[in-house]
Formats: sequence, structure tokens, C-alpha cells
Amino acid sequence: MQVWCRVGRVWFLIAALLAVAWPAPVEAQVVWSEEFEGESIDRSIWSYDIGGHGWGNGQLEFNTDRRENSYIEDGKLVIEARREKYHGNEFTSARMVTRGHFAFQYGTLEARIKVPSTANGIWPAFWMLGHHFPRDPWPQCGEIDILEIGGKEGIEQGLQRRRINCALHFANAENVKESLVAWHNADVDLNDDYHIYKLVWTPARLEFFLDDVNFGGWDITAEYLAEYHQPFFLMLNVAVGSYKSSYNECDTPDKITASMPSRMYVDWIRLTRNDQTKLITNERDDQSPSASRKLDSSTAGRATGNVVGHENPLP
Repeated sequence: MQVWCRVGRVWFLIAALLAVAWPAPVEAQVVWSEEFEGESIDRSIWSYDIGGHGWGNGQLEFNTDRRENSYIEDGKLVIEARREKYHGNEFTSARMVTRGHFAFQYGTLEARIKVPSTANGIWPAFWMLGHHFPRDPWPQCGEIDILEIGGKEGIEQGLQRRRINCALHFANAENVKESLVAWHNADVDLNDDYHIYKLVWTPARLEFFLDDVNFGGWDITAEYLAEYHQPFFLMLNVAVGSYKSSYNECDTPDKITASMPSRMYVDWIRLTRNDQTKLITNERDDQSPSASRKLDSSTAGRATGNVVGHENPLP
């Protein structure tokens, strides 16, 4: 709305008053964000998957919760993969999750990320698993991959730093694992700067974007896609290697030619609501649709393991 006045200063005053009187529409309201502003990683939001058993993909790293592998630097989260012997593995890294602390269903999720150079063998990812994992096993829990980079197709085409994918992994109507994958070649090397990776999730579709360029999307209204009508929790990791039949085919340490240490930087993660958005945290106050803030340690989830406190749709 605009109210025209002859005097420019009056117009600016009226415009400012109107901006206060009419709040942002539902689609513009940020209801959860992680800005990585503290001196250390907020353990009321993030926990870790720890181990070096390959994670179902033949990954070569041992994922830790050590300061060497994940930390805050200049207001950014850093996940660092290192070439070092640790508990029988040749590499270390970190695999961070919000399981038990934060999950959501429907909305627009964005992250500003600078990926490492992946050539060859580094596999960064920003992704999600269904809220009920591991009670619901994979793939029945559902998986949403918002960003993956460093795959074998990119290696074959010399596009390791540009070729990304989004994906859905789920159990189909026959309860058999099925995957939907969309690939995209960026115009620039993505490890040179930060880029925004976005998921738009409604009851009808999942759409994926790189810097507002839509590069993948699927209809999720089929009955066998019920996995995608439940909350999901967030995951960030930098994997090293995989089975020959898996993502990058770098199945032995000598095939990892990427420079080390290899660092992924995350500036922020933000969730914008839509009419159907639902949040899950351990504090009912966090369901407020007017919240446009980071969940700090006084209000974010305090549960341990897979327990969550409340499941409430936003009004």
C-alpha cells in the first residue's frame, strides 16, 4: 500500500508507519534460524552421529564431535575433513544433526553455504531425515537431499566443483527403496564463494533451488510418499569416499586426491513458514509464528536422544 503526499519526507514517514501496521505475510515470516553467532556450536540445537563404520555408503572417515572437525569461526560453522589416522580410519570429519532438538514439516528452508573443493573424493551434503528415524528405519523414514556435490558423474565430466544434485530416497508402494535424483551443473565453481541452497516444501511438492534457480522438484501427493508428510530433522556433513557402487566411487584412501583439510562453511540456515508449517522443538513457546530469531539455549530443544517435547502446527 502506498499513500502519496506532496512532501517527500512525509511520504517516507507514512510508508514506515504502514510497514509497522501491516506485518509481513505468512510466506515472509522466518520462524526458525541458526545464525552461528556464538563462540561455540550450540549443543541445544546440534548433536553428532559418531563413528567410522561407513554409514551405509562405504565412507572412509570417522565422524567425531571434536573441535578439530567442527567449530565456529568468524560467525560461520566449519565442518572440516582431515587426513589422519583415527580409530582405524584414515580420515576424520563431522556429521551434525538436529535430531531430538529441532524438526519441521513444510516451509522454505534455506542455507548459505560455501562447499569445499571436492576433487576427488569429498562429498559434502545438506540434507534431512524423517523425524521418527531410527524408530522408522531407512528408507521408510524418508530422506531429502537438498545439496550433494562431488559425485562420480561430476568426476567423469570434470565438473566436480559444479555438478550438484538433490534427491529423495524412500520406500515405494512395494516397500522397496526408490530414489528420485535431479542433477544440475552450476555456472561457476561452487567452492569459490557462498551460495544459497533452498528447499520449498508444500503438501503437494518438493522443489529445490541453487541461488533461486529451480533445478529439481517432485510431486509428493501419491499415497506411497507418506514419508514426506511428516517432520524432518536437519543434517550437515562432509563425507570422504564411498563404495564403488555409491556416490563418488573413491573406495580406498589412495583414490582421495582432494586437498586436506577440506572445509565446508555454513553462514546461516533459515526456515520461512507457509500456511501448513509445523515445528517440533522441546519448548512450546517456540511454536510462535511471530518468532523471527535464532533458538537460543534458553528456548531451544533440551531433549537427549530421539525424544521431542511438542508437536504443534503453527496457527
